[in-house]
Amino acid sequence: MDRLPCEVIARSVLPALRALIARKLVRDHGFTQANVAGFLGVTQATISHYLANKRGKLTVDICEPEELELVANEIAVKIAHGNLDPDGLRKEICKFCLKLKKKQGLP
Repeated sequence: MDRLPCEVIARSVLPALRALIARKLVRDHGFTQANVAGFLGVTQATISHYLANKRGKLTVDICEPEELELVANEIAVKIAHGNLDPDGLRKEICKFCLKLKKKQGLP
Protein backbone atom coordinates (compact mmCIF):
# COMPACT_ATOMS: atom_id res chain seq x y z
CA MET A 1 0.00 0.00 0.00
CA ASP A 2 1.27 3.45 -0.88
CA ARG A 3 1.79 5.95 1.87
CA LEU A 4 -0.75 8.67 2.40
CA PRO A 5 0.32 12.09 1.05
CA CYS A 6 0.31 13.61 4.53
CA GLU A 7 2.55 10.79 5.77
CA VAL A 8 5.08 11.38 2.99
CA ILE A 9 5.12 15.10 3.71
CA ALA A 10 5.35 14.59 7.48
CA ARG A 11 8.24 12.13 7.21
CA SER A 12 10.23 13.81 4.45
CA VAL A 13 9.31 17.39 3.68
CA LEU A 14 8.59 18.72 7.17
CA PRO A 15 11.91 17.63 8.70
CA ALA A 16 13.71 19.23 5.75
CA LEU A 17 11.71 22.42 6.23
CA ARG A 18 12.40 22.48 9.97
CA ALA A 19 16.11 21.88 9.30
CA LEU A 20 16.28 24.83 6.91
CA ILE A 21 14.41 27.09 9.32
CA ALA A 22 16.71 26.03 12.15
CA ARG A 23 19.85 26.71 10.10
CA LYS A 24 18.62 30.14 9.10
CA LEU A 25 17.61 31.12 12.63
CA VAL A 26 20.91 29.99 14.16
CA ARG A 27 23.29 31.10 11.41
CA ASP A 28 21.59 34.20 10.04
CA HIS A 29 19.64 35.54 13.01
CA GLY A 30 21.75 34.55 16.02
CA PHE A 31 19.23 32.29 17.73
CA THR A 32 20.54 29.62 20.10
CA GLN A 33 19.90 25.97 19.39
CA ALA A 34 17.79 25.78 22.55
CA ASN A 35 15.62 28.74 21.48
CA VAL A 36 15.05 27.26 18.04
CA ALA A 37 14.28 23.84 19.53
CA GLY A 38 11.65 25.33 21.81
CA PHE A 39 10.08 27.28 18.99
CA LEU A 40 9.99 24.35 16.57
CA GLY A 41 8.89 21.86 19.22
CA VAL A 42 11.89 19.55 18.88
CA THR A 43 14.88 18.80 21.08
CA GLN A 44 18.13 20.73 21.09
CA ALA A 45 19.83 17.52 19.91
CA THR A 46 17.58 17.51 16.85
CA ILE A 47 18.62 21.09 16.07
CA SER A 48 22.26 20.04 16.44
CA HIS A 49 21.66 17.22 13.94
CA TYR A 50 19.95 19.64 11.56
CA LEU A 51 22.92 22.00 11.73
CA ALA A 52 25.36 19.15 11.11
CA ASN A 53 23.27 17.88 8.15
CA LYS A 54 22.68 14.56 9.90
CA ARG A 55 18.89 14.96 9.70
CA GLY A 56 16.42 16.93 7.67
CA LYS A 57 17.49 16.11 4.13
CA LEU A 58 14.82 16.37 1.45
CA THR A 59 14.37 12.80 0.24
CA VAL A 60 11.29 13.06 -1.97
CA ASP A 61 10.45 14.97 -5.10
CA ILE A 62 7.12 16.34 -3.90
CA CYS A 63 8.62 19.82 -3.88
CA GLU A 64 11.62 21.55 -5.38
CA PRO A 65 14.49 22.33 -3.01
CA GLU A 66 14.35 25.97 -4.11
CA GLU A 67 10.68 26.19 -3.14
CA LEU A 68 11.44 24.69 0.27
CA GLU A 69 14.35 27.11 0.73
CA LEU A 70 12.13 30.09 -0.10
CA VAL A 71 9.41 29.04 2.35
CA ALA A 72 11.98 28.35 5.09
CA ASN A 73 13.56 31.76 4.58
CA GLU A 74 10.20 33.54 4.73
CA ILE A 75 9.27 31.71 7.93
CA ALA A 76 12.68 32.30 9.54
CA VAL A 77 12.50 36.04 8.83
CA LYS A 78 9.01 36.25 10.32
CA ILE A 79 10.18 34.41 13.43
CA ALA A 80 13.33 36.53 13.75
CA HIS A 81 11.32 39.76 13.52
CA GLY A 82 8.78 38.56 16.07
CA ASN A 83 5.98 38.31 13.52
CA LEU A 84 5.32 34.61 13.97
CA ASP A 85 4.58 32.70 17.16
CA PRO A 86 4.45 28.89 17.46
CA ASP A 87 0.74 28.80 16.56
CA GLY A 88 1.41 30.96 13.52
CA LEU A 89 4.26 28.67 12.58
CA ARG A 90 1.95 25.68 12.61
CA LYS A 91 -0.50 27.54 10.37
CA GLU A 92 2.28 28.49 7.93
CA ILE A 93 3.47 24.89 7.76
CA CYS A 94 -0.08 23.58 7.24
CA LYS A 95 -0.63 26.15 4.49
CA PHE A 96 2.57 25.00 2.77
CA CYS A 97 1.58 21.34 3.11
CA LEU A 98 -1.84 21.99 1.59
CA LYS A 99 -0.20 23.90 -1.26
CA LEU A 100 2.11 20.94 -1.96
CA LYS A 101 -0.76 18.48 -1.94
CA LYS A 102 -2.81 20.64 -4.29
CA LYS A 103 0.16 21.19 -6.61
CA GLN A 104 0.70 17.41 -6.81
CA GLY A 105 -3.02 16.75 -7.31
CA LEU A 106 -3.17 14.79 -4.07
CA PRO A 107 -6.27 14.42 -1.89
